[in-house]
Amino acid sequence: MFGHYTSQRGLLGIISNEILWATNIKFLNDEHEFQHALDLIREIIPTANIRPGMTEHEAFTAFTESLSSRLKSLDDYTSESIFTLSFSSEIDLLSQWRGYCTDNNGYCLVFDIDAIFEKAKTKYSDVYLLDCVYEKEEKIEKLRDLLNKYWLKYSKSTDKKQQEAVLDALEKEVMLLASHYKHPSFSEEKERRIVVVMKFNDAKSMQFREGGFSLVPYINLDAPRHCLNKICIGPALNKQLTQRSLEMFLQKIYGFPVWLNNALAVSCSETPYRAW
Repeated sequence: MFGHYTSQRGLLGIISNEILWATNIKFLNDEHEFQHALDLIREIIPTANIRPGMTEHEAFTAFTESLSSRLKSLDDYTSESIFTLSFSSEIDLLSQWRGYCTDNNGYCLVFDIDAIFEKAKTKYSDVYLLDCVYEKEEKIEKLRDLLNKYWLKYSKSTDKKQQEAVLDALEKEVMLLASHYKHPSFSEEKERRIVVVMKFNDAKSMQFREGGFSLVPYINLDAPRHCLNKICIGPALNKQLTQRSLEMFLQKIYGFPVWLNNALAVSCSETPYRAW
């Protein structure tokens, strides 16, 4: 099971409109998130396990300089095309309640994320379902393997066009890694993400909402109600009243009492947290 934590307002919008928001990666709560993977690859470029003797080769210098230039472009511009929607395998997690129910009004909506992912693929042409990676050594190993793989391809390229194609493919893979590489301090979330890489033709789908310091770009992903399996109510001052009001809302939306719907369960958090 994977849950999406949200506020009271978010719950009303998601269930009423059957929509989830995928947010531009530059505007997530962790503002350095995308930068994290790019910093790692910059760190390991000089120490990648390239074949002996090749580090002084002119082609290798050109390869690393081109890659460094593309990393800057990824951070400054290309990241604007990446949108992510997050889920956690932990559906009653204290840190998430602290983030999403500062007024004791949070919920965790448990979806069939494979179904949400399949729906997203019908709307957007470049969509991925990815588990977040937290351990630094695992990240570095994957990045080194990636560098070595593409350096070998680059070194065998016979003209500029082939070299640019290799760099294009490497840039795309680095971008995808950056979209789900997270700092180890977030590891308890056990996050899985739907990642959408927006194409130019998809730009009309982008929308904006109010943010803490700026407008926040996002896109809609379809979330049909039949994909919702469970709702966990976050820590609340009056659990019984909160659950009853949610059941009344669900009855209005679905047209019958929630207890008649075996596919949708409602539970309350067991976490002893109060926001006051």
